[in-house]
Parts: sequence; structure tokens; C-alpha cells
Amino acid sequence: MTVLSRVLALTCRFEFLGKEHEDRIVLGGGQIIFAGLHESMMLLPYHFRDRPGGLVMVSRSRDGDVIADTIERFGLRAVRGSSGRDGGDALRAMIDGLRARPVSAGIIVDGPRGPALVAKSGAVVLARETGLPIVPGTWWARPVLRVGSWDRTLVPLPFSRVVFAFEEPIFVRADATEADISGHRQELTRRLLTARARSQEACATISPGR
Repeated sequence: MTVLSRVLALTCRFEFLGKEHEDRIVLGGGQIIFAGLHESMMLLPYHFRDRPGGLVMVSRSRDGDVIADTIERFGLRAVRGSSGRDGGDALRAMIDGLRARPVSAGIIVDGPRGPALVAKSGAVVLARETGLPIVPGTWWARPVLRVGSWDRTLVPLPFSRVVFAFEEPIFVRADATEADISGHRQELTRRLLTARARSQEACATISPGR
């Protein structure tokens, strides 16, 4: 997967929408929690290759083993666990790691088993505990292949046009209640779907039905 990601990325043409939402924090020396979608995992490690030591939550599964190996080859650090399995320990490890070192984090918010395109609360809880902003972002490509998995993973074909889209950060107060967390989770889903639609529109490839 690492070699495939690199080869594909080297042949693709990348464009960015709303990257200032990420840049104004990261380029100023700040940390973020990047929130992405499971379908877009293929190119995310490549995008963050210049941020060594960043923490990424990865599920404890056979697929997760491959993903963990891939992100570590890009200089990132895998924290194993998910909302459905060892999630509490993994989230605590993410919190401790972000408090200990000035690095950013990444979470696939609708993993590891879905439902696809619906954010869970992990990124919001992480933001509440660390004070870091959540930056929602995803990408689309033209041409693109969709794998027949539950998330219909995106695979850009060689020489694709790839459009990354980012949305405004979400800030979560340290005293956020469970109701607040639920509201932020729904807003995170909305912003990710907006980013997805913007990147699809830029590629002129609206996916029917999803």
C-alpha cells in the first residue's frame, strides 16, 4: 500500500480548496486534529508525509495492520484501537501523546466499520481533552476507482486530477457536555460532506446515490 500510494501520488495532479483552514494553524506552529473519511484513506498518509511524528488512530484489525505499516513508513505514528475495539485505551493514548509532544493527530471519523460518511464522537472528545481544533478534510479524483468494500474506498488512477477540500475548523470547549459533543459530531459530519461535495464538484464527478 505504501508503494502504491507513493506511485499514484507522483503521477497525480493535486489541487486544494480551503487549505488556508489548515495552513493558518499548522504553518503558525500549531497542532490540529485532522478528521477524514474512511473512503479517502489511500492518499492521506502521503498528504501528511512532511509532518513526522503525527499520531493517527488505526483499528486493531488485519486491514489496520496494513494501514499502520503504511503510515509509519510515511513518518507518522499509529495508535491502535477504534470506537468498537480498544477504543478507550487508544483515545487515552492519543490524548497523552498530544499533551506530551507538539504534533498533530489524524482520525478517520467513520471507521472502522461505518456507517460510512457519518462521524463518530472520537475526534470531538479528543478536541475537548486537548484543546486542539478539528480540521475536516477529504479528497476526490478524476478518474477514480471505487473498491467494493463497505466504505467503497477511493483509488485514484494514474495521472488523475486529485482535489483536496478542507472546511473551517471546529473548536470544542473543555467543559463541553455530552449534548455539546453530539452537536459537534453532527456538525463535523456536515462539514465533511460539504468538503466531499466541493471536491466532487471540482472534479465534475458527482457520485450517484452517495
